[in-house]
Amino acid sequence: MAQFKGTIFIATQMFTEQTFGADAVARCMQQLDASDRDLLAGISAVGWYPVEPILRYHHALERVYGNGGDRFEVCERLGQFSAEWAIRGILKMFVRFKSPQFLMQKNGTVWSRYHDTGRWEMGPEQPQRMTGKLHEFAVRDAAFCARLRGWVKGAVKMTGGRDPQVSEPTCRCRGGEHCEFVVEWQ
Repeated sequence: MAQFKGTIFIATQMFTEQTFGADAVARCMQQLDASDRDLLAGISAVGWYPVEPILRYHHALERVYGNGGDRFEVCERLGQFSAEWAIRGILKMFVRFKSPQFLMQKNGTVWSRYHDTGRWEMGPEQPQRMTGKLHEFAVRDAAFCARLRGWVKGAVKMTGGRDPQVSEPTCRCRGGEHCEFVVEWQ
């Protein structure tokens, strides 16, 4: 069973409350069963937790505050928020380099701090374009892929890229062997 670091859910709670109001987390938690609510209520930043309850919260967040459909726009916004929050705090050393390429090349190191499965393979560097392939990630979930697209977009913005566009031409949710993220910016 895959696990996430507690900060993944802490950022999720912060986003939910700051974006949708003080009672928003409780509204999403009401969508979950008692065992998920109990686990999520006790999360700390330094602990490791099973991914499934956190993914179910993502889906509840999308059901309660999203527009429906399969684009998972709220989860993508959550990803951007999470990147900005992490880079302003935990990962602030990367901001001083002001380079999306530098941050993405370090993505493997950063990734393993928050996820216990998956490894990144970065494509050749090109001016204002990068490709990253996420291999062996135990999670296969469209809401979380949307969060990752948002995280990449937010990280590129925070490290100096303007108007980033992120696509996911290959995804395990659609039968791919890995998830591939392509980001381009000004």
